Amino acid sequence: MSIRVKLYLSYVAMVFLPMVLILSFVVFLLYAGGMQDLREYFRVEKEEKTNQSLIYGELKYVIENDTDKLSSPGYIEDLQRRLAEQWAGIIFAKDEVITDVPLFLKELSPHEDWQALFNESPDAVSFKAFKFQINEISFQYPDGHSGQMLLLRRYDVVPPLWRPVGALIFSAVVGLTSLLLTYFVSRSIFRPIHALKTAALQIKDGDLSQQVVVRSKGEVGQLAAAFEAMRIQLKESIDQSLQYEENRKQLLSHISHDLKTPISAIKGYVEGIMDGIANTDEKRQRYMETIYHKANDMDQLIDELFLFSKLDLHKVAFDFKTIDMTKYLEHFLDEQRFDLEKSGVWLSFESFSDQPLLIAADPDKLGRVLTNILNNSEKYMSQLPVSADKRVRVSVWERGDHVLVAIEDSGPGIEKEDLPYIFDRFYRAEQSRNSETGGSGLGLAIVKQIIEGHGGKVWAENVEAGGARFCLLLPKALPVRTVTEHEEHINH
Repeated sequence: MSIRVKLYLSYVAMVFLPMVLILSFVVFLLYAGGMQDLREYFRVEKEEKTNQSLIYGELKYVIENDTDKLSSPGYIEDLQRRLAEQWAGIIFAKDEVITDVPLFLKELSPHEDWQALFNESPDAVSFKAFKFQINEISFQYPDGHSGQMLLLRRYDVVPPLWRPVGALIFSAVVGLTSLLLTYFVSRSIFRPIHALKTAALQIKDGDLSQQVVVRSKGEVGQLAAAFEAMRIQLKESIDQSLQYEENRKQLLSHISHDLKTPISAIKGYVEGIMDGIANTDEKRQRYMETIYHKANDMDQLIDELFLFSKLDLHKVAFDFKTIDMTKYLEHFLDEQRFDLEKSGVWLSFESFSDQPLLIAADPDKLGRVLTNILNNSEKYMSQLPVSADKRVRVSVWERGDHVLVAIEDSGPGIEKEDLPYIFDRFYRAEQSRNSETGGSGLGLAIVKQIIEGHGGKVWAENVEAGGARFCLLLPKALPVRTVTEHEEHINH
């Protein structure tokens, strides 16, 4: 619920809720007093005044025409009874001495000095919080004595004390209702704001681990959701920055290590030549060849590092062309087969599709991928005995909207704990960390960057019979429909 709606509802509730409560309270009092509804209250008040007027009219007739009845105890008792039912009564006096006080008034005020009240003859008097109006009437008894009567009638059904008490109760109900509504509405607004404030202070202190939990669905809830999304994005950005910093440190460490090794070897061989250790033409030739190979390794490392950096920064432009993957692999592997056979590696190729497998790829970058994987397989198979069967089998087939290329070797395979990391930069399995095996540690990382640049996926797995299998999954090219000579002149 939005803040605006909450405020509107609270304003409406402040106006109508106290009225409902007061009305409910009044109905309860009426029901407790024997009245079933509010209409009965007004009916009683109206009938009470009407009945009082009828009885007073009868009394006026008696005074004017038949004063003998005023001396009759039976008539007086009946008159007092009927008036008592209408919350009224008459105090009779003869020669200013009280002769009769209605039982109704005695019950209302048992300790009242009725003679003193008669002598004072006030305009109004109160009995048990009810106000009674007093009217004095003089008449003549048949025997000649003077008579006086005080007519007392209740002129308000509601006790006078109830009015200020009712006003006080109404004010209390309105105030309490306003306080409660203000409290609950403000709490529903300020609690999530306080949660946001706490989260903001935590972020200011560098703590991005605390989740912002706000259950409100209004503007504050939307603000909290946006704040939580910002926190998550900020945390991911900081984590990524920290990871980049860690990768940079590792990169510098690996570069320093991989460059220092061949440089140290070159320095050693140069010093051997300068110190005369290579004292024959044969030794000097061997030293020079070693220096050349070490320098060539450094050049290759720098090239791979430069390529990987550009791939990582997405600064390498891909020259995509539609190629038939089967024909491309046949041609590429024919070029690689001669070099692999010199290392004792037998290379084979097999296609499981009779149709052209068209993909959109950069032929040069794709050739770099295949070269790096083949070099990796050759490198690990070089650790096997000379008599071992060294084979690399390349297969290609169609898989839905993709083309799958599998490069399987008969090498030692990859340790299970190394499989998730072999495509990370500078990651090397433990068995290849020696100088004899060599490698920059960037070959498979470059493979991953290029394949992902093609919108594909790459992964590695072990073959049950032994060896490793590298899988390349590349999306197929969308078919392009050629326009016939007839369609070329049609205005679509």
